[in-house]
Amino acid sequence: MGLTTRYVQIGEGDVLPAKSGGYLIEKFLGQGSFGKVARCVKLSTKERMAVKIVKNDSWFSEKEELMLKKLRNLDQDKNNLVKFLDRFKYGGLVCLAFELLDINLYDFMKQRHFMPLHLCQIRIITQQMHVALNALKSISLVHADIKPDNIMFINHQSQPFKLKLIDFGLAAPVSALCPGTEMQALGYRAPEVILGLPLNEAVDMWALGCVLAFVYLGQHLYPTDKDHNPCHPSWRLNTQAEYTTIDDTRAFLSLLKQMLHVDPDRRITPSEALEHRFIKMTHLTTCSKMQEESTTGVKNYKTSSKAVNWNLVSITSSEYSADEETACGSSSNEPPSNTTPAIADRTAASNYTPIVRAGLDGTTPAETEDKLPSMNEAIPSASGSLDCEDENNTGEKENTGFVEVKTRGRYMKRIRRFFSRLMNTLRCC
Repeated sequence: MGLTTRYVQIGEGDVLPAKSGGYLIEKFLGQGSFGKVARCVKLSTKERMAVKIVKNDSWFSEKEELMLKKLRNLDQDKNNLVKFLDRFKYGGLVCLAFELLDINLYDFMKQRHFMPLHLCQIRIITQQMHVALNALKSISLVHADIKPDNIMFINHQSQPFKLKLIDFGLAAPVSALCPGTEMQALGYRAPEVILGLPLNEAVDMWALGCVLAFVYLGQHLYPTDKDHNPCHPSWRLNTQAEYTTIDDTRAFLSLLKQMLHVDPDRRITPSEALEHRFIKMTHLTTCSKMQEESTTGVKNYKTSSKAVNWNLVSITSSEYSADEETACGSSSNEPPSNTTPAIADRTAASNYTPIVRAGLDGTTPAETEDKLPSMNEAIPSASGSLDCEDENNTGEKENTGFVEVKTRGRYMKRIRRFFSRLMNTLRCC
């Protein structure tokens, strides 16, 4: 894979001579309508760079170079814009050297089989790209070609979701935009461009809205010439985490609707977008917590340790379960050990309305009878003891207190029994 013109033939392993030092071509990374991009090593510094080799079109290369020089007035790292480093000519071709980045957003989604991104990830992309658009607006520049291919990760392994906006070949000053000018990729083209209306920076906001819709849906919002996966479903089941982030989804859709407003004059600006509540929701960055919730099948369960804590709270609840009522004894003076399953059930029903706790209280009479010996191990303490018989004589219904257990091992038996029943319940469902 190389580049051939009537003046010169360039291939991998060749050296592009420049005043600042030669560039050794390691690999061609891709190509566009105006040329090819190669990964090169600058021989003087041994630094890897991306060199864009522009075909014989002096007007296009000069225009892009002029726009890139304007970007040097900005802090390109802070404003998430690709850094332009060098320009030289070789064999009639114009070569533009940039910092080497990782992978573009479209290829990243393709590697994920176009699975939609999480809201916390979309928020990071949204914030960085609005910073970039705000910087371009400050120097009255329109990118005019925002799409997933022109948004690149710096290094997704070491800096996850750190992005930069690239390719300013179609960029132009706002004052140079004329109605009827053809710009933007088809699926990211603003209505005013299609209708031949007056143009301004709002065309970039529309295109960015389409990009965000793409990563949210996993498919293009409007038809393009890229049919990446015609069999990919347009719907899926929500995860547990998505059910708990409904407010965040509404905030994102609110911002998206303002970015995709048909009237460019009413479309949200980059500075306004940076103040939107979706951008300000810093709790969206807690991806790990959401991922933990999405991997469990039980609501309100994050980790096994939290489940154990919840179980211990239910055991020492202020309301007794049917088994605990049976352990304390009914209103009669019969010892609990002689209480039949039927009597135990009736006693529990008369004194307590059981609350279903993921299978803890949903026991059969046979299970109640099996649990009686272990529940009888609840004993009074030296002071402030729980005396069910005395309470019945005074006519007070004691609905609070703690069931004291002799040893920690018997707590663990309850915990193991709870998880066993929980698993059986999940299998049935």
